[in-house]
Amino acid sequence: MIASRPPEPEAHYDVVVVGSGFGGSVMTQRLSDAGLSVCLLERGKAYPPGSFPRSPWETGRNLWDPSEGLHGLFNAWSFRGLGGIVASGLGGGSLVYSNILIRKDKSTFVQDELETWPVKYEDLEPWYERHEEMLAATPYPFEPDPAKRDPAREPWDRTYKTNALHEAAERLGLEWLLPKLAVTFAANGEPALGEPILGEPENIHGRTRLTCRLCGECNIGCNYGSKNTLDFNYLSDAALRRGASIFTRCEVKTFAPRP
Repeated sequence: MIASRPPEPEAHYDVVVVGSGFGGSVMTQRLSDAGLSVCLLERGKAYPPGSFPRSPWETGRNLWDPSEGLHGLFNAWSFRGLGGIVASGLGGGSLVYSNILIRKDKSTFVQDELETWPVKYEDLEPWYERHEEMLAATPYPFEPDPAKRDPAREPWDRTYKTNALHEAAERLGLEWLLPKLAVTFAANGEPALGEPILGEPENIHGRTRLTCRLCGECNIGCNYGSKNTLDFNYLSDAALRRGASIFTRCEVKTFAPRP
C-alpha cells in the first residue's frame, strides 16, 4: 500500500522505517520479505514518470524547505567548507544520483596492524551481486573500437563525453572501463531509444517506463522512468508483493516511547 497521508495513530507495525533512500528502501523490502509488517515513512512525495519539474518556474520552487512553503525534490545542506544536495521524495537519493554502481575496490578493506575492517570484500560480493541484479545494472552500450561499431547503434557510440574520456585515457595510458549503471537501455535485448519496457513487474506508479532517450537529465529526475530508481524495484516489490505500507508526505521529527 502507498498513501499520501499519515498512518492511523493506533496502527501497529513490527518495524517502522524512516526515509526511502538506499538504506530505507532496501530495509523495507528485506524485512517485509522476511514476513514482518513494515511501515515506511517518507517526508517527500512520489514522483511518477512525467512529474519531475522542467520549466524555470517549477524548477525554481523545486526545493525542500517547509519553513518557506517549499516541498520540492532538492534539499540543499551547507556546512563550513562543505555543501551537499540530498533528495526529498519517494526513492530518496536514487531520484537524483548519476546511476553509477561501482563496487568498493578490494584494497579498501584494509587488514593490517594499523587498521582492520570487520568485513572483507569476499563477504560483500554476493550482496553486491544481489543489489546489482535488483537494480538491473548494465554498462552503457558503447563500443570503444571504431572498427567494431555498428551504424545501427550510433546514438550510443557517438556520445561526446564518452568518446572524450576514452580518448583521454588512451593517451595517458590509463585503464578505462564502462561501470554498471542503473539505467534501462534495452527493452528487448538490443538498445533502443525511448521504447516501452514491457513484461516487467508492476510498479507502484502504475506506469509503463521507457528505455533511455539520452536526454542527459538524470540528475534532475528522469521523466521517462528509464532510471532504475528505488521506487521501481525495492519499494514496488515491498508494497505490491510483500505487503509493506508506504506513507509519503510524512516527516518524522521526534520519537517517543509508548506503553
